[in-house]
Amino acid sequence: MAWDCSVYKFAMAGPDDVSGLESLLASGAFKAQEIICIIAKTEGNGRVNDFSRPLAHRVFRDLIASQTGMTANDVDQNVAFVMSGGCEGIMSPHATVFVRRPASVRAGSSDKRLTFATASTRELLPEEIGTMVQVDLVATAVREAVRDAEIADLSDVHYVQVKCPLLTSERINAAKGRGRKTVTEDTLRSMGFSNGSSALGIAIGLGELERVKPEEICTNADLYTTRGGASSGIELMNCQVFVFGNAVGAVSEYISGHHRLDDLIDAEGVRKAIRSAGIEVSGSVDPAQRTRIVNVFGKGQVPLDGLLRGRRTTLLTDSDLNTRPARAVLSAVIASIVGDPAVYASAGWGFHQGPVGGGIAAVIAKV
Repeated sequence: MAWDCSVYKFAMAGPDDVSGLESLLASGAFKAQEIICIIAKTEGNGRVNDFSRPLAHRVFRDLIASQTGMTANDVDQNVAFVMSGGCEGIMSPHATVFVRRPASVRAGSSDKRLTFATASTRELLPEEIGTMVQVDLVATAVREAVRDAEIADLSDVHYVQVKCPLLTSERINAAKGRGRKTVTEDTLRSMGFSNGSSALGIAIGLGELERVKPEEICTNADLYTTRGGASSGIELMNCQVFVFGNAVGAVSEYISGHHRLDDLIDAEGVRKAIRSAGIEVSGSVDPAQRTRIVNVFGKGQVPLDGLLRGRRTTLLTDSDLNTRPARAVLSAVIASIVGDPAVYASAGWGFHQGPVGGGIAAVIAKV
């Protein structure tokens, strides 16, 4: 089946602000039942106790339920909600909505256009978070989403976003009550283990890696994906996978691209991602071309030795802010190139989401 895929971005005045989505639905731009994914940046702390994520999830879910007549559970089964907390610096809170509807005919051109799809794993037990179980489940879901998106060549996959669970005290105690041990009892570090396991699942699902050993999870920095990232949260216990890329026959006015980032200030890596989506850029994007860019999705990791291009940073030694400023850095680099602070930037302590200290930038643009 051919798919007609569209993407919309709107500002959010707060984690519970759905007026942008309400306006799009009221205008007839698309129907609520055609939404398959919402990726939002909310202004929480991006940590374990970031309740802006479940709040945003709930209000988006409830709006879609009210518009479609579906139950909240049914909406959760049909829509991937990726609420990413932390809008440090100049990153402007916003949401990106992905809409997919069946196309009556396949595109006649041989040009590749944007396509996307979602898949989900089963719910994980607390003791499975951050383990090979999570890696394998995510890898399977990635393959399923790629097939559903009808992307024939894995090199045409440009971004995989995983929303995954983390550990809380209650979840750790539940595992202990069954005589099981979790990968860590540090709830904050559990975010890194969950994100890292999801990233390895992305790499295996896309054929970037064949197999990994359990002891390599969040220890072997040489193993990573260059086409995806993960965001963990308290609002779910399964992993939701969203894949986008380009395919022949896709009916869309958009195209996607990506490039790896070698570190948090790899501006040229961002430019290469933009060029891969068909927009020429040398310094910053020409104002006449800026409206073509729907959004840039950046994933970054702090350097594990605390050094950035040979210079000492405080990202690993600041007990107050810790790694949170990394999001401000990555978003500022991207925003300075595209001329828009409403970009998606997720960054912090982590493994396997790009080279150590680096990451990925993916772009969706109008043709």
